[in-house]
Parts: sequence; C-alpha cells; structure tokens
Amino acid sequence: MQKLFCLLACLCTILSSSWIHATPPNILFIAVDDLRTALGCYGDTLVHSPNIDRLASQSRVFQRAYCMQAVCGPSRTALLTGRLPDNTRVWHNRNMFRETHPTLVTLPQHFMNNGYHTVSLGKIFSGDARELDPQSWSEPEILKQTGWKNSVNDGSGTSGKSGPWQIADVPDDGYSDGKLASLAIEKLASLKANDKPFFLAVGFFKPHLPFNAPKRYWDLYDPESFDLHDDGKQVDQVSIHAHHSHRELGGYRDVPEDEHLDAAMTRKLRHGYYACVSYVDAQIGKLLNEMDRLGLTENTIVVLWGDHGYSLGEKDRWCKGTNFDRDARVPLIIRTPSMKQPGASTISMVELVDLYPTLTSLAGLAPMDHLDGRDLQPMIDDPNAPGRNEVLGQFARPFNRNTPDFMGYSLRTNTHRYTRWISWADQKTVAEELYDYTDRTCASHQSGYWIEQRNIADQPEQKTTLVDLSARLDEMLLQRIKPKSPVSAQPTKKEPIQKSKTKKKSKGS
Repeated sequence: MQKLFCLLACLCTILSSSWIHATPPNILFIAVDDLRTALGCYGDTLVHSPNIDRLASQSRVFQRAYCMQAVCGPSRTALLTGRLPDNTRVWHNRNMFRETHPTLVTLPQHFMNNGYHTVSLGKIFSGDARELDPQSWSEPEILKQTGWKNSVNDGSGTSGKSGPWQIADVPDDGYSDGKLASLAIEKLASLKANDKPFFLAVGFFKPHLPFNAPKRYWDLYDPESFDLHDDGKQVDQVSIHAHHSHRELGGYRDVPEDEHLDAAMTRKLRHGYYACVSYVDAQIGKLLNEMDRLGLTENTIVVLWGDHGYSLGEKDRWCKGTNFDRDARVPLIIRTPSMKQPGASTISMVELVDLYPTLTSLAGLAPMDHLDGRDLQPMIDDPNAPGRNEVLGQFARPFNRNTPDFMGYSLRTNTHRYTRWISWADQKTVAEELYDYTDRTCASHQSGYWIEQRNIADQPEQKTTLVDLSARLDEMLLQRIKPKSPVSAQPTKKEPIQKSKTKKKSKGS
C-alpha cells in the first residue's frame, strides 16, 4: 500500500509538472520607437492614446522607468541582452554586441532555448538590416516588407523622405506601421495554431522622424495647443558635453541645420509627433483586440516599452541623445494574466535592463547569470514595493562607432540627478552636473515632464550633495561595470561652459 501511495504521489507530481510546462505564458513584446511618456496614463495632457491607456488600466504602469542610454541601438541592446552599455561595449547604433560577446544569450534567445517560438516583426534590435540578430529568433526577422512606405507622395503636407513631417489622407496601411499591425495580427493566428508558446516582438517605427501619419490622426488635435511655452534657451551653466552635437532633426529638408526653429515650425513638429503617437496607439489597439478575439489574452504577458525619451523643443533641444530626464525616462507597461491591483501605477524607480530577469521570472524560466538588471516581479505584485534607490544612465561623446572621447555617467535619485563627464583615455573628470528636482528654479515640471533649467554643481551650498552623489555613482559603477573601470571622480578639469557646436547632419536612429 505504501508503494502504491508513493507511486500515485509521483504520478501526480509528474502530471502537475507536465501541466505547468504545457501551459507556459505567451509573451507579446511591443516596442515603440522614440516614444517619450506622451500617454494619458503618464499624465500627458495633450495626447489621444485611448488604446495604450486601456492596456495601462489592466497593467502595472512604471511611472519612473529609465533607459540605459538615450538612443535606440545602445538602449535596445541593453534591454535585450540584460547588460549595461559598458559591459557590451555598445555605445552607438553601429556597435555590435556579438563582436565582443559572440556567445551571449539574448532575452528572446533564452525563451527560444526553453521551447518558445520567437518572432521579430518591425524594429526590435535595430532599424537597420545590418544590425539584426538571427540567433535570437526561431524564424528570420522581418524588419520591413516590400511596399512598406515611410512617406506617401500624394502632394499633401511636406512629402518625400527628406521632409520632417507629412499629412496624407490615406488609410492606416498607407504607412509602414499600419502594415506592421496587419502582419502582426496575421502572425498571431498562426502562432495560436502552433503547439509551442510564443514570444512575439512587434516594433513600431513611429513616432520616430519624419512625423508622417494619416491625416485622421493629425485631425485629432488643435494645432494651437502645441505652442511651446519656453524661454528658448538651453540649460544654463553646463559644459559643451551635455547637449548633443549630432543634428538628427537638422538633417531633414527645410529644417535649420542648427535646429533653432521658429514658433510655427515648432508647433507643426510637435503636432506631428503627437499625431504619430495616436497613429501607433491605434495599431496597438488592433493588436490587443485580436489577442482578445483569439482567446490569447488570458495566457499572455504583454510588455509595452519605449526605447528612450524625446525632446520637442523644450530648452531649445530636439530628439534624444542626452542624460537629461525627458530623454532618459521611458514608458514601461506590463500586464500579466494574474495581475494584482490592475491599473495601479508604481513610482518606484526601475531600469530597462530589468526587463530580462523580470520576463524570465514571470515565465518560470531558469534565471540567467551575469545580468545587470533586477526582477521587477515584486512591483508587479505590489505597486508599493520598493525599487532602486538610484538608476544609472550614460552617453558617449562624440556619438560615433569609435571608442568614446568622453563619457557622461548619470545617477538619478528620487530628488536629484548627478552627471559626471570623464575623459575616456585617462578617466579623469572634466565636468559635472547637478539638478535638484525639488527646486523649481533648477528644474520645472510641465505636463508630466521634468525640464532641467540650470546646473547647480558649482554652487558652494551644493557641495555636500555633490560629494554624496559622486560617491554613490562611484559605488554603483564599481559594482556594475565589468571589467570594472576606474571612473572615480578625479580632480575636476572643467570644460568651458558654452553651447554645442553644430556638426555633421544626421538622421539618427
């Protein structure tokens, strides 16, 4: 009898284990290019984003999520490898992590190795076919297909690839993101018919420049609502390293190369950005609706993220590429089938590099070694659970594929941001920045965005704070950078305080 009992117990264990492994959660992994927190669920007062806001009402919204470097290639590499830019040597879109870590297992690759069918549609690793990663996917990545257009030459608005915006009276599939949504919907049906769980990554191209979207999305907005109430000056008292010198917007037709725009062009571009956000929001809504129709929602983890923030003329700055808060802060929304307190936000600070261990944990996969992130599941279970005491960011100067001349490491706490610029060759400090977000003369808060006004690092009364945050950055870099780089603060050799000089035009990524 005892042997029979043991046999039955073992059989129950096997059956239970088989059931668990037979029904692992699917993953819908939605990336949105250049999306700052321009969503209703983040407090943006201008945007029309009903579909993402509906997803947010069923999810955990991370109000204080930050990317590792505010440009697409390094940010996406950090997220998808679970490693910081210094640990992969990816500081530019043309840096390839496989060149330094050929056997590294990426997030989707880890799922594939554990029985998932992994699929990449649109911009996930990169928008350039030279930078795709076939090792991560069960089938060839589809970046774009024949007929996917970034512009429509119909005579409306500013047409052509070199224009910074376009208003075309076309259906959603007149542009690439509409076609991408249709392809993703088709793929969902085939994935449901598969006998494997899936990891479906869908990377939307907008609101990246040019701001081209169907007319119906432009019509959602009153153009007058996009007037920029700003002093038109760059952040005060910062070195030449703080502001990027590569001119992404300035590389488009009819845009001043120095990106100093008049009020009319500023209004038009801001309008175009928000039209693109609403356009992408509609495509995401279609995808989520199809999930419901197919009966996939109840067993699918949905993650929506932006690769970095974005600036729309505030403090005379456009696009990304800095360590300022609105470039570094990103939307991050996670919905799980068993979500507790759905719709609640967390204000705990997190990093995009945390997504790798989080999804691994949520799916019940074995954890990977040597990741630089932390599991966010405690905050998914309880929005009041603590996050990081500080988050890390960085940016290299100049922005090219070569070894940096300078690197800016930035530490964000609940109340401050401290940034240290070092000379890469000798690791010596050349400039420092300090912003106090509790001081409205130092940083203002407008429609959900922090906008730095002036650097206070040189003020004598800030010395204690500066020393404390500098020591905290030293400790973080010592713990997290491998191999450890001697980037402790050295006697500061201050660079001249002046505005960045215009360099070669670039359309960015």
